Amino acid sequence: MGVSTKTLRIGLVICALLLVAIVVGFIGYARYRTNRFLAGLPGKLGISITQETDNFTYSQSLKGKTIFTVHASKELQRKDGKITLKDVGIVLYGRKADRADRIHGNEFEYDQKNGVLRAIGDAFIDLSAPTAKSGVGSADGDSQMIHVKTNGLVFLQRERTASTDGSIEFASGGLSGHAVGASYDSTSGVVVLRSAVQVSGLRGEAGKEHPVVLTAARAEMDRDKNVVLLEGPRYVSAGQAGAQSLAAEQARVHLTGDGAPERVEAQGHVLLEAAGRGRIMADRLEAELTASGRPRDGHLSGGVRLVEDIEARHTQGQAADVRVAFDEMGRPARAQVAGGVELEEKAGTSDRKLNAERVELAFSGGGKRTSVLRAAMASGPDGARVRSTDARNAVKGTSSLGVRADVLKARFTGSQITGLDGVGKTLVERVNVDARGMVESKEMSTGDVLRLDVKTDGKGRTVLARAAQRGAVQTQREVSTKAGGVPAVEHARADSAMYEADNDLLTLTGAVQMNDAESTLLAEHVELRRGAGDAMAEGNVRVSYEQPGKSIASEPVHVTAAKAVARKSTGVTVFTAAAGGHVRMWEAGSQIEAPVLEMNRADKSLFAHGTGEGVDVRAILAGPADDAKAKQNWSVPVRIVSQQMRYSDATRQAEFRGQVRLDRDGTMRAQVATVFLAGPPGTAHGTDRAQGIAMVGGQVERVVAEVGVEITQPGRIALGERLVYTSADRTFVLTGTKTAPPRLTDEAQGTITGASLRFRSGDDSVVISGSGTDSGRVRSETRVRQ
Repeated sequence: MGVSTKTLRIGLVICALLLVAIVVGFIGYARYRTNRFLAGLPGKLGISITQETDNFTYSQSLKGKTIFTVHASKELQRKDGKITLKDVGIVLYGRKADRADRIHGNEFEYDQKNGVLRAIGDAFIDLSAPTAKSGVGSADGDSQMIHVKTNGLVFLQRERTASTDGSIEFASGGLSGHAVGASYDSTSGVVVLRSAVQVSGLRGEAGKEHPVVLTAARAEMDRDKNVVLLEGPRYVSAGQAGAQSLAAEQARVHLTGDGAPERVEAQGHVLLEAAGRGRIMADRLEAELTASGRPRDGHLSGGVRLVEDIEARHTQGQAADVRVAFDEMGRPARAQVAGGVELEEKAGTSDRKLNAERVELAFSGGGKRTSVLRAAMASGPDGARVRSTDARNAVKGTSSLGVRADVLKARFTGSQITGLDGVGKTLVERVNVDARGMVESKEMSTGDVLRLDVKTDGKGRTVLARAAQRGAVQTQREVSTKAGGVPAVEHARADSAMYEADNDLLTLTGAVQMNDAESTLLAEHVELRRGAGDAMAEGNVRVSYEQPGKSIASEPVHVTAAKAVARKSTGVTVFTAAAGGHVRMWEAGSQIEAPVLEMNRADKSLFAHGTGEGVDVRAILAGPADDAKAKQNWSVPVRIVSQQMRYSDATRQAEFRGQVRLDRDGTMRAQVATVFLAGPPGTAHGTDRAQGIAMVGGQVERVVAEVGVEITQPGRIALGERLVYTSADRTFVLTGTKTAPPRLTDEAQGTITGASLRFRSGDDSVVISGSGTDSGRVRSETRVRQ
């Protein structure tokens, strides 16, 4: 990320501003030297000039050193008391005789009585530039000279002021300029260029020169304070990067003792522009220069505003205060932006926004004249905020990503931003909006520490690659169901959260708790694939399902497991136990335990099974009490164990297979047992499960057991191939095959066989149909002592 992109572009415009200071100081020095000569000239020229003299020369010395020398080819004493000097040349020497300044003209008129010296026609001044502090001058003497031309020059000896209403022209070192009207007060040392001030020329390295122009409505220099004041200045530099300009209502340039600019102050509608790129506006600008004329510090204050247009990108921003520090090469090194910082960038279908109270930037040299942004930090009492919005397409609407933290720091690799780090009340928000402006989904997460990694996509855009939060992380997700409907809301808590954009994966770790309108999940680790709708939880998994339409008195369905995997495409959630353990699912008095429990929400069914050949499934189903008056009391359970179980809420049937054992009115064993539950399909315990999950529970209406059926009751045992047990009257109907009819053995009466045996729990009677060898229908009854 370069200085000329993204955040500010302060460096280049500050450099342009400081170049103004150099030019202004240079011209200011010229005005200083010119009027210094004029200040002493009238008094010197008025000494003893009383007659016509050819080849007139006069010198004055102070402490043995020549101060100035006046030479004229002719001096004429006129009858009106005035003196005319022809072909005048005046040389003024510095205090240390280290320079010589010259003023010359064809004719000067001196009114000795009134103390007025007037140039007739043009007057020319050649000023030598100040010697460097090292005492070493330039080898190129003429390039160090400032050449001035003016007309109508008038000096008032008594007031010690000089002025002209005419035009002024000057040139030096490739720069030239002009103004209209000037004045000089030798008492205060102030020089004024009254109007239409303009300086132009070429500046830059050899072979890379570019034109520069400085204009001002008025210029004023205070030689005692070494200050140049410009009113309505505008500076334009047309370099290789295009024209850059500075304008203000007023600018003040502070000079060193040798005339070099060291500080620039501009105020009142300060405007810095770069043609084809943008502009910066502020109420005030201050800049410090090094001894070599390079920028050292820059300061913009008072309603600082940035507007930039580069190709298809538009940027605008504002702040109360901007400070820039430069390195020894005059390149930006650090920048501080403070006070209601706002920055917005639009590029194509993307929109980026930054809000903060303070932004700090660090740069390093990217070239001889450029700097590259290496670090950035945004902060503030209300935190720093960044939001990125991208159009998905004309049909699908927009997607936005918002980030907030008390302190946000950017990470870079080379000149490319690679991520953001946030601390203190961090927030990440993602919002998808359809083409109608309706919110489709909204995701938000908060935490103490944030790390975002970004990358460049195939279109050159910076996009999110990864987001991680730590410390009391809380997330919320809202998904619209129907237009105008109440959105489905999901909440989650965890010690940490990680989002990976490539596979749309959210990972929650440490004391995870998730809940929505229908369920609550607790686990140590959860992975959510948002796009596919799949989820995986592990580590002491606990789930509670709230059933739609349930009565207030009923309970939710609970599940505990070591691991759970949910697939949206199939609607199946698989709960798995730890080695040697069981998944447990329960509601009210009913429960299921198994190593593996598969719950299908699509068809509201259950499949419980183990991983081996042992008895792995345990079920407890609430059944009627022995007391006929309390048949709706579910406190008397039916207990079942088997190798596997399948249950369908649509048919209200549970099928148990493999070494089935059922305890109710005795013990029933078989290879297959089908339990029929009371109530219409989709109900249990009076609960409407049309939109809920399957749960084996409720009143057992009947049981059908097959293959190797065995019934054990106190004092008797019955064997057969098929059993029908009816819960309402506690009746058993046992049948077999022709070769293996059912058989009941009683301790007191012996063995009874027949085609069908019917008996009831708690009753010593048995109804026998047929016999073991006769296929006819025979009814007999016998008493069996218990």
